[in-house]
Amino acid sequence: MWDMTGLECLINVSTIQEKHDNWEKENVWRILQEKPTDEKPPHVPLGSMILRARYNSQRHYEIYTFDSSLTEEDIKDTFASDPQVMVDAIRNVGHELYSDRVLKKTQVIT
Repeated sequence: MWDMTGLECLINVSTIQEKHDNWEKENVWRILQEKPTDEKPPHVPLGSMILRARYNSQRHYEIYTFDSSLTEEDIKDTFASDPQVMVDAIRNVGHELYSDRVLKKTQVIT
């Protein structure tokens, strides 16, 4: 998730999914042993992210999912050093979940 000021958050969904899958397997055994737990692993707060993007429309948020062989640190470093390269790459290979992007041809300067 990024806006016109830069990268806001980067979430490794694969890691979160793996933790959730492990929790589900373990919880099945806890239920069978009559020891269920309400404690769930962290999840991707996509609903909150989209709500934030819609509420702050002046910041022109974009939210994408994408697969990458780069590490999270590499992605953050590229956003810090040359954000447009990373943004263009993600737009080309990623899946858009939300975008309030303003195209240059639709911008009006008064």
